[in-house]
Amino acid sequence: MKNFYVIEGVHKDPNQKETILKETEKKYGPFEELEANQIAKGLIQKNIDDFYHRAWVVNQSE
Repeated sequence: MKNFYVIEGVHKDPNQKETILKETEKKYGPFEELEANQIAKGLIQKNIDDFYHRAWVVNQSE
């Protein structure tokens, strides 16, 4: 079932997804869980030099 989303953006605290700066937030999906994880991994690798950029996989119910 396709109910997973990928959210990326710049964070104030990169270890907490709740601190994402709303003006930088992008949401992709819905995807199957495996596909969402692959997309998030690609986004993280693409932005590896930006410490404050993160991508998260979230379930639609979150």
